[in-house]
Parts: sequence; structure tokens; C-alpha cells
Amino acid sequence: MKKGIVIFISIILFSILMYYAFGVFSSSIGWYGYQKWKYRVHTSNIEKSKQRKVFVKELEYKIVDSANLKGFSFKPYIEKGFRYGYHSMEDTRVDNFSHYPFNLNYERNKKDSISLDIFPDDKKKLDSSDAVWGYLKQPYLKDTVRIKIDGAGNHQRGIIKIW
Repeated sequence: MKKGIVIFISIILFSILMYYAFGVFSSSIGWYGYQKWKYRVHTSNIEKSKQRKVFVKELEYKIVDSANLKGFSFKPYIEKGFRYGYHSMEDTRVDNFSHYPFNLNYERNKKDSISLDIFPDDKKKLDSSDAVWGYLKQPYLKDTVRIKIDGAGNHQRGIIKIW
């Protein structure tokens, strides 16, 4: 009888130990393994930006020289740069100590095979940028920025001017 109780308690303790071991292992590979809190991120639309309380303002824009852009939607906006929290993607840590505390961002539908790239000459008008995103020292654009709309096969389909 005592042997059966010892085996039962051992199985329970081993199960509890394995439960916590798998949790630690999963965390080291998943969230903590990727260290998502280290990298600057952006929102995908204005509503999410407002929910995170990083939205600054919506910008004016005009689509010119467009060809067959049916159903294409686009809304540029400026938001504060931020990172995810240490323990969750739901937490927001505003990037106050960055040289470029604001993001030039845009909301668009991603159902089509269209890519948006900032013109190389217009990257100089931003304080910092990569191929797609712009970063700003102040919450406004100094000059009009153009974005090239490319379709499948690198076929130019239009230009977006943002101011």
C-alpha cells in the first residue's frame, strides 16, 4: 500500500516538474528566444495605433499616374516609435530615447500583390529610412515624399505623394 502511494506521489511530482520544464523550454524558444522587445515595431493601421496610444496625426496624400488600382486603399500617418513590452506584444514601450522618435507609417490593404517603396531621392527628405519605412525627428514631414507603387513583375503602377 505504501509503495503504491509513493509511486502515485512520484508520478504527480514528476508531472508537475515536466509541466514547468516544458514552460521554460517553450519560453526560451518562443517569446524570450526571439527577444521581440529589443526591436522597434510599427502598427498596421490607424485604429491599432490609437489603441496603443502612439498615433500622432494623419497625413495628406494623392495618388498620381496610377494604372488599374481598383480596390487599393492607402492612408499615411505619423506615430511615435515604440517597442513591445518585455513580457507581451500587447504592452507598448514608447521609444523616447531614440534619435528618430516618430515613424512615417501607412495603412493599406494587403490583398493585392503591390509593393510600396520610397523613392531613393525622397529618402533624403526623411531623417532616416529604409526601403519601406521612414523615421522622423519631429512629428511632421519637411517636404513631399513620393512612394512608388510596384505591381507583380516589378511593373510600376503609380506614385503616391505624401505631405
